Amino acid sequence: MPGVVERLTNPAQFDLRPTGPGAILDVGCGAVKYPGSIGLDISADTAADVVHDLDDRPYPFDGDSFDQVLMQDVIEHVESPIGVMEELHRICRPGARINLRTPHFSSVLAYGDPTHKHYFSRLAIESLAEPRFAHYTQIRFRVIHVTLDLLFPFRALGIGRLANRFPGPYESYFAFRFPVMNIRAEFEVVK
Repeated sequence: MPGVVERLTNPAQFDLRPTGPGAILDVGCGAVKYPGSIGLDISADTAADVVHDLDDRPYPFDGDSFDQVLMQDVIEHVESPIGVMEELHRICRPGARINLRTPHFSSVLAYGDPTHKHYFSRLAIESLAEPRFAHYTQIRFRVIHVTLDLLFPFRALGIGRLANRFPGPYESYFAFRFPVMNIRAEFEVVK
C-alpha cells in the first residue's frame, strides 16, 4: 500500500497552501516562494519580491491588501509575535485567512536553529488569535484550526489523533515522549 506509507512518511504533506482565492502573501518565503504569491523575506538572497525585516513595522503594504497569508517556519524568528500578527491583521482584508506553521516546543526543530527566539505550544498559537489577556492587543482572529503534526511512526500508531483530540493533557504529560514536529494553524481575520 504505497499510498498509506507515502502519507505517513512524507513531511511535505504539512507544507502550507492557500485555502481560498485572492491575493497571497508568502511571509518568509525563502528560496521557494508559493507560485503566484508576493514573497516577503528579510534576505535579498531569496525569491522575495519585497525585502523587509518583520520586526520593523509597519510593513511596506497598504491596509486590506491580502486575502491569504502563508507564514511557514517564521513566527519563531521574530522579536514580537503579537506585533507581527497585528501587522498581518492590518494588511489583510476582512475574512482573509492566515496559515502558519512553526516547530512545536517538543520538536528537535525548535531547538535546532540558533536564530529561533520563541518556542510554541498549541495554547500559545491559539493565543496569537484570541489573546488570553485582552490588554496585549486589540486585534482578533477566528481560529479555524490548530493541528499538531507528529512524525512517523507516531502517526501510524494513532498518537497524532489522540494529541489533537486531547491537546492539553498531551502537551502536559506526553509531548517529550512522543514529540510533535510542527504546529499548523489557520486563522480568519476579524475586522
